Amino acid sequence: MKVSGGISSNKEVMPMGVVIDFFTQSLASAEFLLSIMCIAFAAKIYFVSYLLPRGVRKSCIQAPWFLLLGVMIGAMVNDCTWIIKLVHRVFFSSCDYSAVITIIRIDWAFRVLQYQFFALFLESLTEKKLKLTFLHTIQLLISGSFVLYFLYFAFLDDTLIDMATQAQVQTLGVLSRLDLLGMRYALFYMCIILVIPSLFFAAQKMRSSSLPFLLRKQLRIFITYLLFPFLTIEFFQMSYFSFYSFRAYFYHTLGISTLALLVITHYCIKKVLALRFLNVTTSAPTTNTLSFIDEFKNTLEALSHATSTQELGHLTQTFFKEAFNISLRKATFYMRMSVTEKKQESALAESPTAIQTLIESYMSTHETCVCDFIAKQKIIVYDELVFSNFYDESTEKKSIIAFLESINAEIFLPVYTKQKMSAYIIIEQQNQGRLYSKMEFDQMLIFASYLGTSITLIRNKNVESLVLQEKELREELYLKHQEINQYKESLQSFLRSAKQNHVGVLFYKNRQFIFGNQAAKELIRINVNQEEGHPIARVLKKLALHIEAYKSPQSLITTDVAGNKIMITAAPNLEHQTTLITVHYPDITDIITQKISLLNDQSSWDYLLYLETTRAGKLIEHLIPSPGETLLNFKIDLLKAALSKKALVLEAPEDDQLSLVELIHHVSMRETLHILTLNGQEHRFETAIKLFGINPLFSLKTTPEPLLKKLQSSATLFIKNVQFLSLETQEYLAEYIRTGFYRPFKSDQRISSSVRIICSTSHNLNLGVQEETFSLALLNSLKKPALSMPSLMTLAEPEFNSLIDGFSLQAIKTETFKNLLELTEKEKNKLALNRPASFRELKTKVHQILMQKSKKHQISAEASFDPAYEVSDPDLVEAVRLGKHALRDQKIMGLLWHKFKSQNKIATFLGVNRSSVNRRCKKYNLL
Repeated sequence: MKVSGGISSNKEVMPMGVVIDFFTQSLASAEFLLSIMCIAFAAKIYFVSYLLPRGVRKSCIQAPWFLLLGVMIGAMVNDCTWIIKLVHRVFFSSCDYSAVITIIRIDWAFRVLQYQFFALFLESLTEKKLKLTFLHTIQLLISGSFVLYFLYFAFLDDTLIDMATQAQVQTLGVLSRLDLLGMRYALFYMCIILVIPSLFFAAQKMRSSSLPFLLRKQLRIFITYLLFPFLTIEFFQMSYFSFYSFRAYFYHTLGISTLALLVITHYCIKKVLALRFLNVTTSAPTTNTLSFIDEFKNTLEALSHATSTQELGHLTQTFFKEAFNISLRKATFYMRMSVTEKKQESALAESPTAIQTLIESYMSTHETCVCDFIAKQKIIVYDELVFSNFYDESTEKKSIIAFLESINAEIFLPVYTKQKMSAYIIIEQQNQGRLYSKMEFDQMLIFASYLGTSITLIRNKNVESLVLQEKELREELYLKHQEINQYKESLQSFLRSAKQNHVGVLFYKNRQFIFGNQAAKELIRINVNQEEGHPIARVLKKLALHIEAYKSPQSLITTDVAGNKIMITAAPNLEHQTTLITVHYPDITDIITQKISLLNDQSSWDYLLYLETTRAGKLIEHLIPSPGETLLNFKIDLLKAALSKKALVLEAPEDDQLSLVELIHHVSMRETLHILTLNGQEHRFETAIKLFGINPLFSLKTTPEPLLKKLQSSATLFIKNVQFLSLETQEYLAEYIRTGFYRPFKSDQRISSSVRIICSTSHNLNLGVQEETFSLALLNSLKKPALSMPSLMTLAEPEFNSLIDGFSLQAIKTETFKNLLELTEKEKNKLALNRPASFRELKTKVHQILMQKSKKHQISAEASFDPAYEVSDPDLVEAVRLGKHALRDQKIMGLLWHKFKSQNKIATFLGVNRSSVNRRCKKYNLL
């Protein structure tokens, strides 16, 4: 059989045969083999560049490094020889071939050395110091003879080949029958006499328990995944020298074997490097375990409530079982007695176990260097330590290994408090050895760190820490309760829409919409073809035109006539030249999928759901009616702040601060909002006395009740311009925010309060801390829950325009006039050129433009604009929309009286006479 460079032109061959023939000829092509050899050479260079610097940095250069380096150099020379040979064949076939033949003979000399190094490398892995035996001496002599044999033919044999045998030489890569004979015996010697004895010796060592577990696993990987496949391929290639019928398929075999060896070598290297190959690293590589975070949150919460060492022991066993699947009986927690406890030890105290006695005896008798080694390592793993000691032996390691064997421990994890070992965790040896990653070690150390904190709290009974911990738990519990309520409300909205889970179908063809079923008419509720200016009709039209232009499906969420969200999906029907449109109420996945890509934090998808479906979310949407990315993330932060009860600092323009505070206060379902405005620097601690009261010993007259006591627990206190507080008052406020207890001024008495604090400032608080005009403690208390509103000046133009559209749609209450009064692109550009600094200012400017347009078109303002447009307080929106009819609602009148405390203000707000308000107040017993 003769292999050619192209596809066979035999027309009688079946198509599958043509494909197979093309594939086999591609494998045999010199260009293909050249690319494969280049990849193999680059891979070996990368491996050498990775291992060599790490081997040089070791304190003692070991024999395996030199032997492995020799193996890699031999392999690289072999690849380089094939590259030269194939380059000559592809690009310089007409040139002299004698130089290539010389290189091939040199390569065979290196190949013998490569196998010799590999055989010694296998044995050196199982020995701390490789000793040359009689068998090694014989092997080295035979290998040297083969090396000299090939080098002789490479440099001292001047025999030239004639032109008739030139093609055969280029194909076979040999010069004479002596060359071919030498290569045949060399291959037999390398694969049988060199490798088999070393393999047998390594297999015997693998059965020995004295060999470290990690090393046994490395050898098993080398033999199973690398050596056996490699020898199989080499034996197959030996058929080239033994059976002449296989020579026609030599290039096929070479291409397949090189590819296979690349994959096998990569897999093997990846495996052994994960097992600290030749002690390159001190631990296995990190693997990410996402479930650990969720499990550790529960463990941390349980640790915070632990009150005894018995509970700590149970929590330790549970943690190691859930996080690392270690049997409960294998993990044991031992607490060491402190000096005070030893002095107070009584006869009733429990006697230590045998393991405790061994450990305490070792801890009190070992050398200082051993103690330093344990403190430096932080966690002692038996298998890792034995493996490290195999390559880098030391007295400390030997001592600790003997100690771990005496207590049958796989892991010894000390727990430190104040840089002293107060406890330790022991993981007993398991039947089957297990490897731990660096991530798992870090998880154990984190657990030990929190365990040390719990031990300190239990021993010292730290009341301050317990108070802070309890406050954090209360706030976390309140937030979870609020999230559950939001989730329930969100589910209820979907359940209501599920009762009407109909799918409407429309068709768009020849610029006309055709209703496909009754459900579509019930969901749309308008004549789309006649009422083209209606928002739904415009959305459908825009979507249909987009489908016709780009021939790709698209989905969006909008609102129907009643303000409910509906999902519209359109897809082209190329067969009938129509556009198919479906309309239905969206489910959870529809809402999340539409906007989750805009979130900075993907884990906040649940807040995105609340924002779209709950009453609190709709209030925020009403305040900031824009779906843009920047404002969407701010709205989610605003919702998080509203659902929490933590104190926060508000960074927003002054015009928007009150509306944001009112919304947060309303969503958090608090009753009283008290605003404390500071217009200048505090003098004589009047604000401190107003907030916290004062010690009666320092007051000559009766002082009013402090705000934190006067206000109910369901109240919000908004401190405007918090930077004007004195430093001492700031420290008092920071203490209250941190602990939930306030102290009267100049007093040590602690009084509990649940008033929520919201602060605002227009100053750089970090700069104030540097200038010592602002308290660092207060900054730390307010910094984490800070709420910063994005600037309208830097807002992207599409997002700014969508905000303008949202405000204009809010202002126009009559659907008929929305198309007529909406802002044009020119008007939007005019607003963008002179952007306002706050939402309120922008809202006012939009309203002014709409009023001017309504006068121009002679449209009544009362009939076209929403009276609640200028109202930001959610409690007052319904009242202003009812107008004079609000006088008939006792509940609304009670709310207005609670807000304004003035009949004149109520009359002005509702646009009615004061006498009408007075009659209703008397009727409802509000006066």
